[in-house]
Amino acid sequence: MAKKTTKKAQPVRPRLSRPVAGPSAPVPAPAASTLTTPSSSALPSALPSAIPSAYTSEDEDDGPPAKYDISTIPIAKLSLADPTLVGTETQDADGTLAEAGAPAAAAAGDAPPTGEGAAEDDPEGKGKEPAKPIQPFRFLDLPSELRIKVYGYHFQGIDPVTDLSPDNYRTVWRKLLLLRTCRTLYHEASYYFYSRHIFRIFPTHPGRFFKTRRPLLARLKKHQLSAMTRLELRLGPGFNKPPKCWVVQRKLGLKECVNVHTVNVFVQLDPSVSWLDGFRKAGFYETFSSALLNDILKELPHVDTVEFDGYESVRKNCPIMEALQSTVREHALRVTWGPRNGWTATSDNAANTKAANGGGSNRVIINLGGDAEHGIGPGSIITYDNGIVSVA
Repeated sequence: MAKKTTKKAQPVRPRLSRPVAGPSAPVPAPAASTLTTPSSSALPSALPSAIPSAYTSEDEDDGPPAKYDISTIPIAKLSLADPTLVGTETQDADGTLAEAGAPAAAAAGDAPPTGEGAAEDDPEGKGKEPAKPIQPFRFLDLPSELRIKVYGYHFQGIDPVTDLSPDNYRTVWRKLLLLRTCRTLYHEASYYFYSRHIFRIFPTHPGRFFKTRRPLLARLKKHQLSAMTRLELRLGPGFNKPPKCWVVQRKLGLKECVNVHTVNVFVQLDPSVSWLDGFRKAGFYETFSSALLNDILKELPHVDTVEFDGYESVRKNCPIMEALQSTVREHALRVTWGPRNGWTATSDNAANTKAANGGGSNRVIINLGGDAEHGIGPGSIITYDNGIVSVA
């Protein structure tokens, strides 16, 4: 037998009636508010309370018709104005408000506002003239003489003698970033830097730079070497054992230094003093220094002057100085004297001259009460004069 299915009853939905047009209910007239503007309001209404008809239509008031209706005021003219300006408005022919004495075209918005109040009436700045862009200062428009002076101020603070040391990254390298500006500044500023500074031939800074196989000159390019005008050979460091890199080789690039006319030779220590006996080999450092200077002068193509200088304790007629001067005379070069030591062409400095005559700052006299163990009687005087110790 077929199974009978029962149909579920569907819920009955109420019918919605359609709206039928009919007489509209009368709208009651709004009651006039008796409340005034709160005292905490920062900006009161633009329309005065003396004109109540401005807020109502003619149908809502039995009094005389309003001078103008709020519906006739353009939205652009609706603002919270200063109450002191109330009463200065006038009404144009089309019912819009405008300030008294202002042209009708300006009030209607035909002309942009100008004058002192332009910024307030035209906050977007449409009525202002476009500001001229600030033109950057063109450095290359300066004469070359002024640009050279600027380079001098830029490279201030760098040691006049450039050596291979860790300080180059903090001082010299940061100054040379100017060379990356453009090609013109690269050629001008680089020539100024390499021609105005003295470059040390062999490094003297203790550590890995002192024993490096690539001195400073071997790390520079050909056009940088050709711009140099002065080189320095400093003797003194390495007298214990000269580094292997202190050798004149082709990679040093001395032949590329075509504009070098002066070589500075600075002697830090006289290895022949008596208090170094037993620590230094007699005569070795004098021979080594003179041979090194001889190889340097052979490689430089246009050198004509050698300037000697040193610390005050170095005597002008000490063995190492005599060996160096003899080498310069062999090359028939001119000899000058630097400002540090005080040497002249005819005499030693004042301190060495005074010490050689039996006095000076290098002489120390000590009065003892006696030392029987060392054979020094009471009242003996120990004198230390220019490295020579004597007991009297």
